[in-house]
Amino acid sequence: MATITITVTVSNPGSGNKYYLDGVLQATYVATPGNTYKFDQADGSNSGHPLRLSITSDGTHNSGSAYTTGVTTNGTPGSAGAYTQIEVTALTVQALYYYCTAHSGMGGSFNTGSSATVQYQDREGFNIQNFSADQTSVGQLYYNTSSGQFKTIGTGVGTWASGTNTPGNRSLYAGFGTATASLMVSGNTASAITDLNTSYNGTAWSELTEINLGRTSMSGFGTTAAGVVTGGYDGAVPAPSAYKTNVEEWDGSSWTEVTNQPEMQTESGSAGSQTAGLIFGGGNNPGLTAKTKSYDGTNWTEVNALNAAKNRSMGYCIGTQTAAMIAGGDTGSITNQVEQWNGSSWTETTEINTARFLSAGSGSQTSSVIAGGRQSSNRYTNTELWDGTSWTEANDLATSRSYNVGVGSGNGSSANSSTQLYAAGVTGPSSNANTTATEEWNIPDFEIKTVTTS
Repeated sequence: MATITITVTVSNPGSGNKYYLDGVLQATYVATPGNTYKFDQADGSNSGHPLRLSITSDGTHNSGSAYTTGVTTNGTPGSAGAYTQIEVTALTVQALYYYCTAHSGMGGSFNTGSSATVQYQDREGFNIQNFSADQTSVGQLYYNTSSGQFKTIGTGVGTWASGTNTPGNRSLYAGFGTATASLMVSGNTASAITDLNTSYNGTAWSELTEINLGRTSMSGFGTTAAGVVTGGYDGAVPAPSAYKTNVEEWDGSSWTEVTNQPEMQTESGSAGSQTAGLIFGGGNNPGLTAKTKSYDGTNWTEVNALNAAKNRSMGYCIGTQTAAMIAGGDTGSITNQVEQWNGSSWTETTEINTARFLSAGSGSQTSSVIAGGRQSSNRYTNTELWDGTSWTEANDLATSRSYNVGVGSGNGSSANSSTQLYAAGVTGPSSNANTTATEEWNIPDFEIKTVTTS
């Protein structure tokens, strides 16, 4: 809905100072539930006359008290930015009054609805608001007079839907970007390591300029116009000579070799942009590592490592150079541990529900999606949402898979719409068959449900 600004001025019409709302003396104001009403007291005439709301006419001057539900105030009346505002909902008291806290007799009526705009029906001891059309305010319970149904509005529930298949099946590739503008770089096909670079525009896949060094199990971060691919290996059986420190940058049309990593790190987590990137954990042949390195677009700098006991690879990784996260992975055994990076150090936080590695997902440190992955020979369809505090099981993938990458604005809070692309990888509960299938995750802004009243 909308925020309605009401300009407040003060003047003496001959019987003492009074409030004028939008130029009308002691106007009786009728508000519509769903809107926010802002009493703007910036005008200099408001000096010394703080406006407040009460369920009693003339408020504290008539043994009443200030009404504070949904009410916020700011600044000093008579100065720029001063206001009192109220968010009007179905639960707001219908008959309110505005008044001056310093002087009596200045205010008038502020009604949150009238018989023409809002009605109430008593249902099991509380008021239910009537509307002739469905509403959009999350948390609202109302009666739809057109359909004759009681309804409630909840946060949307995310679901997976089939997307456009990739042009070739592959796994262990680098992927970065958004659900409607992403790159799928190099990786394994069914029989070889490829140097292919494929873009997705939300509808179709297109082949672009190939990467200079085809490889697998590398890290990637950035956008479709400015990305980085680093590390990995280029041999079907990764002997020491197959592990790479090579770094390539993508400018939207071609790949350029730039400064190598100081040492090999493969199957690492990654996050960030082309000029502010981060890689962490992974393998450094022959074992696992906890090392974390930042990239400034030119050079690599080693920073504080993952917690000492948490050498790991192939975890689910998201975020930025200063706010990253790794969940699950291989620490010598499969773990459900989660760590967060704040730009200088790693801290353990709430564990994921299902221990796994080779999973994928996307989002931010406070709102993300993790899906798929494997543990031993089992591959998962499990999806979990992260809201910055806890993990919640959500609708599963249609097909179990691992060794793939997720991109997009995957959102765990379920309060905002969000889209994620989850493409290709290895499918099946125990098979090693690559796939071209993609799945796309979406959380609607809200979901309307009919309430059973029997």
